Amino acid sequence: MTLPDPIAALPQALTLTDPADRAKALSAALDAIPDLQRFIAAERAAAVTELKQGRTWDQVGEELGLHPARASQIARGVSGGTKKRPTPDS
Repeated sequence: MTLPDPIAALPQALTLTDPADRAKALSAALDAIPDLQRFIAAERAAAVTELKQGRTWDQVGEELGLHPARASQIARGVSGGTKKRPTPDS
């Protein structure tokens, strides 16, 4: 896997002297953040899966400072985002 192009180009984008070119490149990087999040999540899942080889989920969780169930979820690609709960007023 490779980084999304606008993210990979970010260090160069930051050095652009033309403000319009820099703004366009930075906008492209911002637009690519969902792709970056998917990339990072997939890479993390692969790392946790690799770490699991020969270990229990308890051991993996301890190694990562996570609950064993959360370590297993990461390996399966389950998002750790929190959901907004409705308030009594809504």
